[in-house]
Amino acid sequence: MSKRVVAHVGFHKTGTTALQESFSVNRDELKRQGVSYPDFGQNAHHRAAWALIGRSWGWKNRGGKVFPIAEWKRLARTINRRRGTVLVSSEFFCELSPEQIRRLKEDINTDQVTIVFTIRPLLKLLNSSYQQYLKYGLTPTYEEWLHSVLDEPGVSKLTPTFWKRHDHGKVITEWAKVFGAENIVVVVANEKEPTAIFEAFNEILSLKEGTLKQVEGVSSNRSLSYEEISLLLQVNKEYPKTRNWSDYAIYIRTGAIRHLTDSVKPDDSVQKLLTPEWAVIKAREISARSVEVIKASGVSIVGSLDGFESATIPIGDNLPLSEVSLHTAAQALIGMRQELLHHHSSAVIFKEALNRIKRKLRR
Repeated sequence: MSKRVVAHVGFHKTGTTALQESFSVNRDELKRQGVSYPDFGQNAHHRAAWALIGRSWGWKNRGGKVFPIAEWKRLARTINRRRGTVLVSSEFFCELSPEQIRRLKEDINTDQVTIVFTIRPLLKLLNSSYQQYLKYGLTPTYEEWLHSVLDEPGVSKLTPTFWKRHDHGKVITEWAKVFGAENIVVVVANEKEPTAIFEAFNEILSLKEGTLKQVEGVSSNRSLSYEEISLLLQVNKEYPKTRNWSDYAIYIRTGAIRHLTDSVKPDDSVQKLLTPEWAVIKAREISARSVEVIKASGVSIVGSLDGFESATIPIGDNLPLSEVSLHTAAQALIGMRQELLHHHSSAVIFKEALNRIKRKLRR
């Protein structure tokens, strides 16, 4: 049996988590239909991507984890051992440099490779991207961050990864140079047709209709309200520099904030984060140029890119908040639950114990 690799490599904030949940839940059914979705631990495909990129997960100099290239080699070996269709999915692969893309191709022993991108209008990614960076400890306001990414498109000192992820035309062109435009598929994620991306993957993977679909009962991971954003922003500003990524990730990122996004349903009247009009105009201009590049690249497009320039989001200026409701504060505290302690790996515990011993010896 010949081997084919389908690599879903981006983009961030385009329904990737929902797709990956569907891939995981339906792993056995995929196998019955000749599609292998490798599994060797939590975030296996992300770990492989981080290793290939050479980036850390978390704060680089304060407890962030660096993944050895062995993580990528393990996934590559698994791909090469399998037959039929092998599915790989991590939006972090879109951050690869041209050299790293070539290495990915060289390490996979097959010429039958389909590279898939899921994509949304740049304008609709601004709000959600800012919130994602906030969950890494970002301290600038939304407006400050917008100036950082939009004043000089392609460059951002605050979040350098943003344009690695969202210069869509450039990224797709770089992958097309290595794999050939005929092997690139761009799937348009349309919020008005939430099932479209699942249907597209059913067709790309030659699966029975309806095999992949939205998984019910999983975490909602909704957007934060403006009040919740203001709370997290203040936490980030006051978070002690002496504490490391592990503490932040466990108690803030996966504790208080995940509880808010996954378990607390906000009132319909809750204030949302607004995007200033100047940023909306700039994002539409950038998006229009990117769409032209994608259309001219010769890649296959599932859905329509024509609506990207006219995409809309809530527009306005955000007034600073100096206080939050008792309800929001209480819900954030409720997220500090006992089971979060189990997220501390033995390695983290050992490292902290060793540091405490060293501090005592210095006294």
